[in-house]
Amino acid sequence: MSKLVTKVLATGAAVSMLTLPGLTPAIAAPSLGNGNAPEDSATSPSESAPANPDESANETSAGGSSATSENDATDEQDSGIDAQAAPEGTKVQLLNITDFHGRISEAGTQVASVVEEERAKFGTGGDNMGTGVLSTGDNIGASTYISSSQNDKPTLDVLNAIGVQASAVGNHEFDKGIDDLTGRVSDTADFPYAAANVYDKGTENVVDGLDEYTIVDVGGVSIAVIGVVTKDTASLVSPDGIADLDFGDPTDAVNRVAEDLEKLPEDEQPDMTVVEAHLGASSTESLEDAKASNAEFKKLVTEADASVDAMFTGHTHMPYAFEAPVPGEPDRTRPVIEAGSYGEYVGQVTMRVDGNSNWQASGLDLIETKDKSYDSEVVDKVAGIISDAEEKAKELGSDVSGTISEDITRATKDGKEDRGAESTLGNLVADALKEGVEETQLEEADFGITNAGGLRTDLLCDDIYNNEDKCEVTVAELNGVLPFANDHGVVTLKGEDVIGVLEEQWQPDDASRPFLHLGVSDDLDVVYDSDADKGEHVKSVKVDGEEIDPNKDYRVATLSFLAAGGDNYTSFAKGDFEQSGLTDFETWENYFNKHQAEGEDVAPDKNERQADAAKDVIDNGELTAELTGPKAIKPGESAEFVLKTDAKSEVSGPVDVTVDLPDGYTAEAAAQSKVKSASAGATKSKAPEVSAEAAAKTITLDSIPAGESETPVTVTAPKDASGEVTVKVSVQANVEGPWWDDNPLPLAHEFEATVAVGDNADASAGDDGSADGGNADGGAADGGSADGGDNATGGSDGSSNAGGGADGANASADGGSADGSGADANGSKDGGDLPRTGFETFNIVAAALALIVAGGTAVTIVRRRKLSIQS
Repeated sequence: MSKLVTKVLATGAAVSMLTLPGLTPAIAAPSLGNGNAPEDSATSPSESAPANPDESANETSAGGSSATSENDATDEQDSGIDAQAAPEGTKVQLLNITDFHGRISEAGTQVASVVEEERAKFGTGGDNMGTGVLSTGDNIGASTYISSSQNDKPTLDVLNAIGVQASAVGNHEFDKGIDDLTGRVSDTADFPYAAANVYDKGTENVVDGLDEYTIVDVGGVSIAVIGVVTKDTASLVSPDGIADLDFGDPTDAVNRVAEDLEKLPEDEQPDMTVVEAHLGASSTESLEDAKASNAEFKKLVTEADASVDAMFTGHTHMPYAFEAPVPGEPDRTRPVIEAGSYGEYVGQVTMRVDGNSNWQASGLDLIETKDKSYDSEVVDKVAGIISDAEEKAKELGSDVSGTISEDITRATKDGKEDRGAESTLGNLVADALKEGVEETQLEEADFGITNAGGLRTDLLCDDIYNNEDKCEVTVAELNGVLPFANDHGVVTLKGEDVIGVLEEQWQPDDASRPFLHLGVSDDLDVVYDSDADKGEHVKSVKVDGEEIDPNKDYRVATLSFLAAGGDNYTSFAKGDFEQSGLTDFETWENYFNKHQAEGEDVAPDKNERQADAAKDVIDNGELTAELTGPKAIKPGESAEFVLKTDAKSEVSGPVDVTVDLPDGYTAEAAAQSKVKSASAGATKSKAPEVSAEAAAKTITLDSIPAGESETPVTVTAPKDASGEVTVKVSVQANVEGPWWDDNPLPLAHEFEATVAVGDNADASAGDDGSADGGNADGGAADGGSADGGDNATGGSDGSSNAGGGADGANASADGGSADGSGADANGSKDGGDLPRTGFETFNIVAAALALIVAGGTAVTIVRRRKLSIQS
């Protein structure tokens, strides 16, 4: 029940890299999702001489050699293997796969064909002793539906048929917990799993059911296969399933086992030692670059005992083939190879022993499996296993669960999955998790959250699983999105811990992905600052339009992986998790079934739910705004306030401008003839007068024009007015904007101007028209402040209300239009009561347009959602 997220530490070192012909700079599994592939692309490994086929005999091995466990090593030696006595020139071929992830339909027969063909070419005659077949782990887990629907048994059957002799454990082998791995999985596999750094908690005792190493016999050559897995496994799988385990340092474990092997009686020592390490490089331009990309990889390559003759790595899904110096022996090198993922490649190493009993790579290659076909009984057997699995899966997965209106996808960057950006798929899953609680015995949730690493493929209209219609979604396709069968439920968290979870999107310093974007349900509005210091990124969190209360309990619908603190979201573990009795997939499927029953398509929500304040055009200086006022207003009379903006370029909209006035005051936009704008265009009609009962009014601008723009707004005081009046304006992106990670105004920016009111007041404008007005960076006349988003009453989140402003009230002018220089006055009034005053709110298109451009901001900020305004 894990979500794979690779983590790397940065360091550096160097050596040579072999280049393989025919490999393109970027290699990814076609239409299978990116799995746990890092964002860096692979570059071509290098060419080397393959094994000499002329030395092969005509005889071939159809089924591969058998593997024995550590406990059987002595018996193996007694049967005729003369350890450390392989004569000079003896050769062994090693074939390796990694991160297969149950891709039996996509690559099962192709991998079998490559293995069988290379076995036949190498043969067992002359110096060639035979072929060993190994795996670096993640054989199962995150599998496509054909395998996952049957608990990955078909995948293990395929690997058994191919003749895999030993495998390291990958992190996905722990998806369903250690008991499942050492029980059902190990019982089904004909090969042993090795895990030298997986310990009983608090000890360095390898957990029962797994071995430190296993001895593989290849034509009389004994090979010790040491298996290790990345320490990051502790954060990559559901903590509940590994609660009694520790994951130690991989290289330390390798060296401990290597030392133990050298202490064996001479006749029990292996001829060769190979490491299968489920960890790897995430950058492959050179060996130096690869070592710099991952600290675990660097340590393994540079510090593993000199007795290790070859290293097969994995986990990062990157194809590469290097030769690295053996530590302490500068004249020797050893192969370091990773065979990509999903069966796209089979790694091939030909090892030859020299006169000093040292094994050297005489051939190193990555063999592409695409379109490979080979005639053999093994390939036929594999094809039969896959065919049976496909038929059964079609019965299980062909049912149509619903329809989608269009593609619903994960985020991408340069054609690859990007877990650091918001996605329609992630947000939709969060919606489903939240809504799914309503169908259970649990009390309703306040919102839902899911993690990007758990989304394993997209929902595409053109993907056809069996014979369904375009845009129909089957059970199998839904399972492909959420294949891990996590428990669904609700975690109760304090508001401060919810903020902590959102802050933990910025991952630990040693993570390969510094930022993992959570999918959040429609109930949440989050504003963060990607440029802020660690621990201070989250600026605003709103739940249903109300600022989150740090001390209040919130019910968060999620999955067991996150609830246990997976993916380094440790704040989740501070809450209590109530299980619904459903899996995340069942909840996901029910969500589609419900829409189908109601005759509705499932559609992506393209409104941004988390916005980055670092992209805010006012904060970064691309737009300045100010509101200037007159010297005074007499009771019962009017005076002009002036809205001014200066934009380096047009600010795309729509943008909401909210005008805030005290009770009894009215505002009116000037006729178009009075407007002075660098980009003013067609004449607009006079804006409507605002009701005296209205305390806040919002209009929506199509955009803010480039250059300077100035619009007068007339404010009328009630006849009994006295003292002072403060006019406030809030500027923020409207909810309908197609922002998607480039929102120009995610924060509400507040501007204000305060003037005197009285019978003796001079209502004429000041000489410069700005002495009493709010300045462009938020400084307001008479002590009013607006710093580009901060609450004028002392708030600091850049999005709260000013002077008790309407928290979450967003009365966009649906019906009105605004082009940035004036507007139609027909603003709609849908929404709810304003938390600030409870008074009815009206949309002034022209008036607010002027106000917004001028820059006075009322603090009503709800980026996406419109609350109803009742008349």
